[in-house]
Amino acid sequence: MSEREKITVEMYGQRYTLRVTPEEKDKVQAIASHVDEMMHKVGDNQSRLDYRDVAVLAAMNIAEEYFRLQNEYEEILTIVNEER
Repeated sequence: MSEREKITVEMYGQRYTLRVTPEEKDKVQAIASHVDEMMHKVGDNQSRLDYRDVAVLAAMNIAEEYFRLQNEYEEILTIVNEER
């Protein structure tokens, strides 16, 4: 098993130190970047929202994106299986 190393990521102005394997490093940084982007989409023009509200709304947007992609994947699997 690979030894874990510390990396620091920034999301919505907050820095987080995470322990990851070298193999996970790029993936974790990409995920943090996506979360940061989604939080900025929600919060940049909404000064009345606190950090927690921005995080929850960004999580909802990410979950919506996940479910949409999951449904599209299932539709593609159905099409592929019907053609077999």
